Parts: sequence; structure tokens; C-alpha cells
Amino acid sequence: LSRKIYGLQFHPEVTHTPCGMKILEAFISECGCERTWTTKGYMELAINQIKDQVGERNVFLLVSGGVDSSVAFALLSKALGAERVCGLLIDNGFMRKDEVVQIGEYGGLLGRLMVVDASEQFLQAVKGEIDPEKKRRIIGEVFIQVQNETLNQLGFDKGQWMLGQGTIYPDTIESGGTEQAARIKTHHNRVEVVQKLIAQGRVIEPLASLYKDEVREVGLQLKLPADLLWRHPFPGPGLAVRALCAKGEDYLPGWEKIEHQVDSIARKSQLEARLLPIRTVGVQGDSRTYTNPVALIGKADWRMLEKVSTRITNNIAEVNRVIHLVTPARLPRLAVKSCYLTKERLDLLRQADFVVTEQLYKENLSREIWQMPVILIPLSSDGEKESIVLRPVCSADAMTARFAEIPHEILRRISELITGIKGIEAVFYDVTHKPPGTIEWE
Repeated sequence: LSRKIYGLQFHPEVTHTPCGMKILEAFISECGCERTWTTKGYMELAINQIKDQVGERNVFLLVSGGVDSSVAFALLSKALGAERVCGLLIDNGFMRKDEVVQIGEYGGLLGRLMVVDASEQFLQAVKGEIDPEKKRRIIGEVFIQVQNETLNQLGFDKGQWMLGQGTIYPDTIESGGTEQAARIKTHHNRVEVVQKLIAQGRVIEPLASLYKDEVREVGLQLKLPADLLWRHPFPGPGLAVRALCAKGEDYLPGWEKIEHQVDSIARKSQLEARLLPIRTVGVQGDSRTYTNPVALIGKADWRMLEKVSTRITNNIAEVNRVIHLVTPARLPRLAVKSCYLTKERLDLLRQADFVVTEQLYKENLSREIWQMPVILIPLSSDGEKESIVLRPVCSADAMTARFAEIPHEILRRISELITGIKGIEAVFYDVTHKPPGTIEWE
């Protein structure tokens, strides 16, 4: 796949970097040209490339139920035949409520699908871990371990099988997989054990040069159901990177000065600002940041929140993310609750995520909002309850994103439902664009 201007093809290493794309899109706009790309042309090319790369081997694909892995599964099955592609859905314990059942129902539409429950194995592997990069690495490695165990149990000859993945281009960019890109976060399909398999020529990634919108176009060509193609993107490590973990307060050095600076900016708009003693991943320039988010307190419309958020992140280099307190009206003194990934915490997040997703569909917002991570953060006033951050964004390709503006009445209803869940005491709303804040918090 490439992007063309007047018949000239530009290499993906140029077009698929944030800086390169900004320059190229500006040039296209100035010349009055349009990007030319056809699903049919890509499908023909991809099917031929799959056949050439796989040869006489078969493909074993890890299926998450998300758009990328589902389209990759269907494309591989179309190219090679369903009998040569085996889809494996690994229940890692980090999936959304009832998701395993839902994916199983789609399985017959995509190809041959197996389901393995390895939730205990994953939870044990990340026990006591709080670092987001380490969580991602561990989970990615356990995926491969479970895959190999399953292959052995089924008597598959490894030499006759390749690993299929639904990797898309933003995954590679954010994992630092090109010369132009720094690592923002390591995706589970780019951990060290996968990189070794790639070097051995044992991995096939038929969507690796595509953006999310292009993946959906391929899915439509494959006649996959619209409700599957328009599912919100979901990270491979699942809720494991949406449930922040902590041992105690984690402030940046000199945090008091930083808090004074952000509060001074916020007060010019009749808001208060507090630096929160947890950390979240962001991106500034082409580099990863890992800093404290800022919470804004007080009444404000979306325009004002965007204005203050942008001022803070533009002027305070130590801040990569700004959130707004939705409920309660006043922020109590919140302290960090020491906690890790446990089934109890994940179930709490699963329920909050379910409530939010249900309301988005009920209010016909699921198409308008490209993705809406629901984040569990270990901030508590009593050492028992925790807090939720809503992160709705609008985007086309995940390389950049704007925070979405949910109507206030709907937001109020969602917040009431969330705080009605036993164990949740506060709801925040992420008002940060990407950059400087990544879509996911870890």
C-alpha cells in the first residue's frame, strides 16, 4: 500500500510517520490532489503476498475480537482457505464483560476458531507489577507461551506453522519500529519474543501497512458484519493497561512547583488544578513521556476545558495529560491506593466499562466516538474505593486524536451510573488531545 500523487508512489517509511504525513498531506491539499487507494487493488495484492510468504505452511492467528485481528483472520482465511488458518482466542482475563462469548459467535464468520482460558496464567505472570511497559512485555510473552503450549497439545509441527498477527501501522510506529519513530509504548505484538520470530521469517502480518480506517475498508470488502467492523479499538493487553497499578504516591521531582504553575494557569479561567500522584504515558514530539496528569476542578464548557488543557500542556513540559472532574462537584483529598492487577479490580473495571458502552449504544454515540477507554485509577479518599477516567476520542487512524465532546446531559447520566457501582467514588473526563496524551493511559 502506498499513497500516490500524480502517479508517484511514496515509500511507507516516508508516508507512515507523523512528520512525513503532515508534510505530505499539506502538499496534497495545496496541489488539490487526493490520496488514491482502492480496497480491491489492495485485496488482490495482499492475497498474492500472503500466498507467496506462507508457501506450503499454515497460519496460527491470535484473535482478540477487535477489528484488526478479525480482518486479518478473515483475509488470511480467504487467501489460504479456512482449513489452513487456525484462529486462537486466548482468554487472558483482561477482556471486557461477556466478550469471549461475543467473539465466539463471530468465529464462524471469520474461519476456524479455538478458545483457550488462560486467565489464571496471565494474572500470575503480572502479579505485583505496576510498570506499564513491563506489563505489556509480560503479557505479550505469555500470549506466545500459551500459543506454543496449545500447538504442542494439538500436535502441530512448528515448522509447518506461521504466527499471524493483526498488526497495523500505528502499532509499529508507537513501538519504535521504524528509523524515524521513537518508542512510545511497546505493543504486545512487538515484544522481544515476537521480534525474534519476525527475524526468523515465522510471522505474517497482512495489515501491517494499513491505518484503522483502511482496515475497516478491507473488512467491508470481505463482507464482515458492520457491528464487528465498528467495534471500538481495544488494546491487545486489554484491561490490564486500563487498570493503573501503584505501590504508593508517584510524583515527579519538584512536583509542588509544577502544581503551582498549572494552578496559576487554571485560575485565570476560574478553575482549580491539582497534580495527581500517579503517572500516565503520553507523547511529546516523537518521544514517550511518563508523567503526572493534572485534574481541573470547577464548572466549564468544552471550549474552555480545551483552552486550559492546551495551555497547560503547551507551557508545562512536565505535564502530558489533563482531566476534568465530573463528579463529585468538589474533589476530596485523594490518596494513592496501593493495588495491583487482581480479578476483583478487573471485574470492577469491567462493570464500569460495560455501563459506559451500553450508554454509548443507547444514545447512538458509538459511531461518533472512535474509541472510549474507561480507566481505573487507584485514587481513593478512604483507601477502599477507586476512581474512573473516561477517555472518549475522535480519530481516523490513531496517530492523532481529539477528545470527544459528549453532551453534558448524557455525561451526567453516565457518571451517575458509574458512581452507583460499589467501589467507585469519582469520575473524571480526559480533555487531552493526542499528542500530547496517548489514547490509552498506559
